[in-house]
Amino acid sequence: MTNTIAFKWAAAAYFALSHKIEYLLLIFILWQSNRFIFKNQALMLLLHHMEFILMIIFIIAFLYAVILHEIAHGWTANYFGDDTAKVAGRLSLNPLVHIDPIGSILVPLFLIVSQAGFLFGWAKPVPVNPYRLKGTNTSYRWVASAGIITNLSLAVISALVLKITTQMLGLDISNLGVIFFVQFFKINVILAVFNAMPLPGFDGFNFLTTFSGFVEIIKKTPLSNPLFMARYGLMLAILVLFLFMPVISWIFNFVFNIFVSIFGLYF
Repeated sequence: MTNTIAFKWAAAAYFALSHKIEYLLLIFILWQSNRFIFKNQALMLLLHHMEFILMIIFIIAFLYAVILHEIAHGWTANYFGDDTAKVAGRLSLNPLVHIDPIGSILVPLFLIVSQAGFLFGWAKPVPVNPYRLKGTNTSYRWVASAGIITNLSLAVISALVLKITTQMLGLDISNLGVIFFVQFFKINVILAVFNAMPLPGFDGFNFLTTFSGFVEIIKKTPLSNPLFMARYGLMLAILVLFLFMPVISWIFNFVFNIFVSIFGLYF
């Protein structure tokens, strides 16, 4: 399997699935949210009266964790010669250029108004053209892993901020700034873990497509067919996600606990 074919498959899979990945990530984040923040019952009662503010904080934290993840892909691609994202104006912190009208506004708004009890949505992916990258496999590996590295870096920064503000400056965990960085920390850890998984459309999978041995294996399955991935890729990813949710949860817990132990955090 040549590098060109591997790039062609990776590009097709990216454009077929990546705009739905945030949908899966947000489901997982909400599924995990009650397990890792604000275990104190008295504090939970207080926060019950701040639900709207907390929702806004969560949306902002999630939005910019995803935006910075996508910008990292585009910036890295631009560094290696592909200016597609730059020309499209997608290397911007302005959330408006990343918002998908349906996935970022209409669907979440409908779920909120209907009091569905859960929330999901998605943003537009930053476009990357593997054919324009210099350095073939090496450059594409950096592009594929840039978002994960960014999320891990943001998690480290958030952990340091929480360490300083809560343990050195003595700010209470009910402080809105602290709440934001707790959310931002948790979301970035989840984004990094999720995107590292070797599932079609995820960064971990795209990273592996740069290795000929992996591509040879994929070539023998329906996953090598872009039309199949466009039609059934999302369904397949959701199925695998729920089948292996205990394993995924264990991995997330493991990574989360590593961060908590290293920085001595208390929630």
